[in-house]
Amino acid sequence: MMLPHLPLFMTLTADPTSEETIKSGVDTNFVSILTMLGIVVGAAIVLHVVLSWLLGRLARLSRGRLRWGGVLAGAARMPVGLAIWLLAATWMLEHGASLWVFFAPGDGTVATDVDHFVDMSLPAGRIIIAVFCMTLFAARTVRRTQHLIEDQARDSGSEMDMTALQALFGIGVVLVWIVGIIVGMQALGMNMSAILTIGGIGSAAFAFASKDVIANFFGGIMVLFNRPFRVGDWVVVKGVEGGIERIGLYATYIRTGDKRLVYVPNSVFVSGVIENTSERTNRRLSETIGVRYDDFDAVEAIIADIGAILEADEAIDHNQSVRVSFGGYGDSAIDIAILAFTTTTSIAEFVKIRERLMLQVGRIVQKHDADFAFPTMTVDVAATPPLGN
Repeated sequence: MMLPHLPLFMTLTADPTSEETIKSGVDTNFVSILTMLGIVVGAAIVLHVVLSWLLGRLARLSRGRLRWGGVLAGAARMPVGLAIWLLAATWMLEHGASLWVFFAPGDGTVATDVDHFVDMSLPAGRIIIAVFCMTLFAARTVRRTQHLIEDQARDSGSEMDMTALQALFGIGVVLVWIVGIIVGMQALGMNMSAILTIGGIGSAAFAFASKDVIANFFGGIMVLFNRPFRVGDWVVVKGVEGGIERIGLYATYIRTGDKRLVYVPNSVFVSGVIENTSERTNRRLSETIGVRYDDFDAVEAIIADIGAILEADEAIDHNQSVRVSFGGYGDSAIDIAILAFTTTTSIAEFVKIRERLMLQVGRIVQKHDADFAFPTMTVDVAATPPLGN
């Protein structure tokens, strides 16, 4: 919207033959400018109220699947209101600049300054306002996303490292503002090629000097997003076995079985194999017992009875493989192989289940008048003639 300052100036200077005509033109244009200012202010008020109400309703009504809509609506309320009033201010300045002419009639310098202000300064200001408000919206979206994830983690009882999460999203906000500044400078016509080239060379040198730090940092990001383990899980990675105590952006702390605290850089989790034993669905019971060769006739009955107690035991997961079978002829025993999976994943409960089942296996062997075999060795000695013959 262009202001009517130039026609006004021409009205004041083109034909100064009638003082009444000049006064009438001044009054008419002055009233027109005030009317436009009132229209701009009124439109800004109405637009602000309507959009604020609409975005507020969306932010409050967004639940369940629409929670991300609530994040965007809540993040947009402040930037939208700010954009409305800042842009309205630029239009008010555009129309209000014509008032300058009233205080300096016949001054060509004033008209030139007004033209420069309206044609160059105000468009640049509107670009800055637009980029600033869009960057503010993006930054607020990042922060509200952080709060949403934190709320979900608290509601689900997750042991997510909130400090690391806050640091990660803080870096995201900084990156958003850096990108916004670059976009704004580029939109204003600044040559960003040289600046970006110098920044790229400096960034490359910095990245090379701190490649391990960067690798660990991005490793931490991958751990936070992929979630191969959580605080409290028992893991095995690169020969280190223990429980996760804390997940940081640079390193993860693992408490081993002998209570040592191991500091593992996060880059290890990107390139290494992670075994998360806490995510197992069952614990495997795999045993081999050996009975004597003298008890060969009882082997089939022992196998059948052991299979029966496994099939009847509620601690055994019958959706998994349950097998009791002939294991082979050993050096000193006939082997019987036992394979089953328990329904529990707790090591303490598994130990009790294993103890109970193996004691029952021992009673079955005794019930069939059999016994477990022990390593034996037979020595053949050649007969020697009696002395004196």
